[in-house]
Amino acid sequence: ETRTQPYIEGRTYVGVSSTVPEDNYFIAMVSELTIGGAIGVLSDYVPGLDGLVIPGKLAESGIYPFDRDYRTRCMGMLGGFANETTLDLECFAFFSFSPIKEQRLTFRSGDVVIPAGVALQGRLNFLGWEIAIDLAVSKTRFYINAWMDPVDL
Repeated sequence: ETRTQPYIEGRTYVGVSSTVPEDNYFIAMVSELTIGGAIGVLSDYVPGLDGLVIPGKLAESGIYPFDRDYRTRCMGMLGGFANETTLDLECFAFFSFSPIKEQRLTFRSGDVVIPAGVALQGRLNFLGWEIAIDLAVSKTRFYINAWMDPVDL
């Protein structure tokens, strides 16, 4: 299903166990959160925001998935489920923490896989300038892929 109205998709999953620490986890993710998108969503509920004109670079400022081409793969999917069974984390900016092991959460709509350790992935756009990070740290893995636009003073 393709969405045509402004929307922001966010998800958070938390598991806390004092008796089985292997089952502790946290993940928060957002599809695309821009100033223009937030105003678009809020304009349905707040009088006076409809028709508000925001300059392009300001409207596009916000948080995005790490991959600049994510729209090609992700925007037509319902809820980010790539193959109808597993949530594609590449379609979200996210932060996750699962100190002991990878977690697999099973729902009717599909599975959500939370990587072991700490993971952070996303891009921050501020008035057209971007910084991005894809980070995964666990007992068995250290991976970082980061970049940013040049800073011209």
